[in-house]
Amino acid sequence: MNKIIKFIGGTAFAALLLTGCDSRAKLAESIQGEWTGNPEKLLDTGAATASMVRMMEFTQGSTDREGTVTMTALITVENTMQFNDSLVTPLQITASGNATITGVYQAKDDDELMISLDATSMTVNVDPDGVALNYNVLSEDSKPVVEKLRQGAAVLATQQITRAAQNAFSNITDIDDIHVRGSLMTCEIGHKDLIFSKGTFPSANR
Repeated sequence: MNKIIKFIGGTAFAALLLTGCDSRAKLAESIQGEWTGNPEKLLDTGAATASMVRMMEFTQGSTDREGTVTMTALITVENTMQFNDSLVTPLQITASGNATITGVYQAKDDDELMISLDATSMTVNVDPDGVALNYNVLSEDSKPVVEKLRQGAAVLATQQITRAAQNAFSNITDIDDIHVRGSLMTCEIGHKDLIFSKGTFPSANR
């Protein structure tokens, strides 16, 4: 009798283990490919605003439960420089950039991924020529003043985009509560509920 009980118990444990492996593999399979999130507001102080669109790409590795992940943040910042002796009205500075970081993932259970990002892999790209300066009163006299501010505006925007990307990527150790339904994926990253769509964001320059 004891042998029968042990056999049944061992069989049940093996079945449970197999089910767990299958659910992890199923999760890993469902997330493969590129995903684009909805716009998120990062900052709004009145004088400065920042927003972000997340992108994630999962690629299967040597097993069906792990692989590599690439995360990209498409970030737009706006700053308002108040009027002074040179500027008779506020100057609005708008800039966009993208930050990318790579790492590995492993399916932990049926709705959670363990994530390990390589901080040294992060790159930030901001096109200085893409920095827009919007001046309400732009005359021939004011153009040279505004253009002198362009280089400093680009430096400021790059610093802000880099800082926003670091905040977005830091402390990501898992992606929880993952549910994939067709071309939509809902999940939780850093205690924030997010929705992703399958496919690449059109303006992603990677």
